[in-house]
Amino acid sequence: MELQVKELEHVLTPRRCVHIKIPSELHASLRVLGFQKKLSLQEMFVEISRLLADDDSYLTRKMDDLARLKKEKKIKKLTSQDSEDIYDYISKGGE
Repeated sequence: MELQVKELEHVLTPRRCVHIKIPSELHASLRVLGFQKKLSLQEMFVEISRLLADDDSYLTRKMDDLARLKKEKKIKKLTSQDSEDIYDYISKGGE
């Protein structure tokens, strides 16, 4: 009975296909973790996605940290480019 309910639930639940690229080493580590816990990668990603969508405080903080680091990296790149522009400006005598 339990298996039939899961199969029916799987068929009736609308799903989207998502393709992502992750480093090979990370993929291998996740596969091992899933194997140890008897979970598929899909089950793990669905649960992580659900937690994020439900505003899990830990994962939300991690995403905030990731966004901050990404923004800082862009600012550093911009700052580096600004330095080159300023150097070029000075070397041309301020023209």
